[in-house]
Amino acid sequence: MIDATVGILTFNNAKSLNNCLNSVKNFREILVIDGGSNDQTLKIAKKYNCKIKKQPQKFKFKNNKIKDFSKLKDLILKLSNNDLVLFLDSDEILNKSTLKKIIFYSKSKISKKKYYSFLLGRFPIYKNKTITQKTIFYPNFQERLVYKSNIKNFVKPVHERPLPKNKNLISKKILNQSIIFPININKQNLYKKYNYYYKIEKKMLSNGRFFRGLQFISYRLLVIFKYILQNFFFNSKVADNDYRKFEKEHIKLNLYFSFKLIINLFK
Repeated sequence: MIDATVGILTFNNAKSLNNCLNSVKNFREILVIDGGSNDQTLKIAKKYNCKIKKQPQKFKFKNNKIKDFSKLKDLILKLSNNDLVLFLDSDEILNKSTLKKIIFYSKSKISKKKYYSFLLGRFPIYKNKTITQKTIFYPNFQERLVYKSNIKNFVKPVHERPLPKNKNLISKKILNQSIIFPININKQNLYKKYNYYYKIEKKMLSNGRFFRGLQFISYRLLVIFKYILQNFFFNSKVADNDYRKFEKEHIKLNLYFSFKLIINLFK
């Protein structure tokens, strides 16, 4: 068994959860923090001997969707019985090649003194094939593996990230193909996802300082510009017309909701 904890947030994710849990079944502990599922999600979690906890209502909207991801990740750190903690979405699959590195980092005392987090690369699955070429979805590295003893807490209710306990600790990028995840090219689902994040971002910016909000939006616009360049230079080498249209829709929605945030910031 791998001496590490996997933390997963769930809410009616029966369709994808089995593949996710099967990829981490050799971890010492799997924490499933559930938002009130009424499908087969909890039954699947019990099959893999997961520890199941309820998401506190104060971290959710009335429709049970999460409104503060950082608070729930802090909860996972608090509940974890292991120092090394991996965060996965319920539709993500951990690549087997990453397991050896996680085993190493779970045992390495030198790493615990040097690092507070590790960035894992995420690769999209499209039509049952993993896309390994450059797209707007890759390279996409996120801080998903952390030493909880080196983490102060997570910040921001969405697009959350961990803060180290001291300035001497650093993060490290794991370059190999770490996580794979399916993408849904349905435009309606994509709009719903962006609109959901927009509601959290709008509240986040209204509670913060003006210049911090401006900094957040400016960074987001730079990311969108990078998406546009990647779409222009790389997408013709990747997939079919449906996929390329999906990428363009993704960029359009990014721009649309970014400008909505700007308008709200200046109100």
